[in-house]
Amino acid sequence: MNNRTLSAVTVGAFIISLAIGLIVYAVTDLGFTIILWTAMLIFGIVLFAMSFMYPGASGKFGPSGSSYAMVMGILVAVIGLVGMLYTFTDLSVWILIAIFLIALAAVGISVALMNGKKEGQ
Repeated sequence: MNNRTLSAVTVGAFIISLAIGLIVYAVTDLGFTIILWTAMLIFGIVLFAMSFMYPGASGKFGPSGSSYAMVMGILVAVIGLVGMLYTFTDLSVWILIAIFLIALAAVGISVALMNGKKEGQ
């Protein structure tokens, strides 16, 4: 799939996730931030799913497009999930920060292991 098609699908997915966030806001009594959390969660999941459509080859400078999309999708989805947990639960902010840091570390470790495996080290 070429870059133009991937970009068009990404923009379409963002618009759909934003529209779903607006629907959730209109249907519920939750605050305005629910639009942001819903859109981020859905868009992150879509980015992660789309990461498998990117070419997997990486250059000698920086990550591959596939790795980048996968990491960004997971992180955006985790931010949306943590925001929803903040909205729907009484968890402490410190616990939510810890959840985010654990997800960040897990993604970093798994990407480092995947890239090390590809390079044969």
